[in-house]
Amino acid sequence: MISISIYRAGTIAKLLHILLLLLFCISSSLITFPLVALAAQDEAYGIVTNVVDGDTFDVTIEKAGAKVAYRVERIRLADIDSPEMESEKGPAAKDFTFALLMNKRVYLDIDDLSANGRDSYGRLISVAYLTGFYGQPIAAPNFNRLLVDSGHAKLENFTNNEFDPKDWRDGQSPQAESEPLQSLGQELQKNLTEDLLPRLQESAEKEMGKAAKEGWDWLKGQIGV
Repeated sequence: MISISIYRAGTIAKLLHILLLLLFCISSSLITFPLVALAAQDEAYGIVTNVVDGDTFDVTIEKAGAKVAYRVERIRLADIDSPEMESEKGPAAKDFTFALLMNKRVYLDIDDLSANGRDSYGRLISVAYLTGFYGQPIAAPNFNRLLVDSGHAKLENFTNNEFDPKDWRDGQSPQAESEPLQSLGQELQKNLTEDLLPRLQESAEKEMGKAAKEGWDWLKGQIGV
């Protein structure tokens, strides 16, 4: 009897320990951990079959989103500007894009604000994502940012599209988008500290009290008291 009670009390104590670790993880990680950008990274995708210049290329579509109208679409990278081909730095920018994208699959997040996602030349305004080892889109860095960071383009934050280059750093979403996760973490922490943990503690104390009483009764029986 005593061994069973001690085992039961030990199990309760272990459970409390696990829940305390969970509470620590929530308070130190979940509340502050940023949401990954909620961009539609696979709205459309396909193989790059032609590079026009640093920020413009053609994609043979494999998966077509609602804004895709043609088998081969010309893509204009959003919110960046590469040198024109007739300029001194234009060929280098094209070479960079060619080296990274030619004959590779890219994933496209197409602008939702402009008409049919296109600019005045009919090109799809997009943020492009590279393809990972397992065929998945790599969230960060996107190719628009890579082109800027490599020195082959400059940022041009056009306000007539949905994109904001500030959101491109490390694939993070704006602060406002992380607030729901913070609220969720705070609510979980509150429920644990104000409700679940006190009840478990009370239950554990009762179980340990029973174990102590049963242990004392057993000891008295052994010594004939």
